[in-house]
Amino acid sequence: MQHLSPAQLAELRQLLEAERQRLWERQDVDEAEAVTADVEPGDVQDRASEEARRLTALRRRKIDEDRLREVNAALLRMDEGLYGICEETDEEIPFARLRAEPTTRYTVEAQQMLEDERAREAVAGATTNE
Repeated sequence: MQHLSPAQLAELRQLLEAERQRLWERQDVDEAEAVTADVEPGDVQDRASEEARRLTALRRRKIDEDRLREVNAALLRMDEGLYGICEETDEEIPFARLRAEPTTRYTVEAQQMLEDERAREAVAGATTNE
């Protein structure tokens, strides 16, 4: 974290905390959407529309829960002095990358390497399943 100035760290913390707050607020809305019961029986189309809305809220909630874990993990790394260091290479992650994606754990190069590795594994797995 030594490569980040106190002002940069403060900016990144503010971004992470704002995102955490936004996710918490959206979770409250999604939870209300997901548990809303249809008190009056409507027609089939109304019930189908309500069910689709509920399922969308549940899917979005799962995505938001995953993102919230990432945000909290980034804040924890910041508190522990490990923030901004690539977990794969131990290199410093540039401020511009952190500003663009404050939860990132990898440099661009390491991220690309990991994605290439996953793609190769997926291809290898697909060829062995044929």
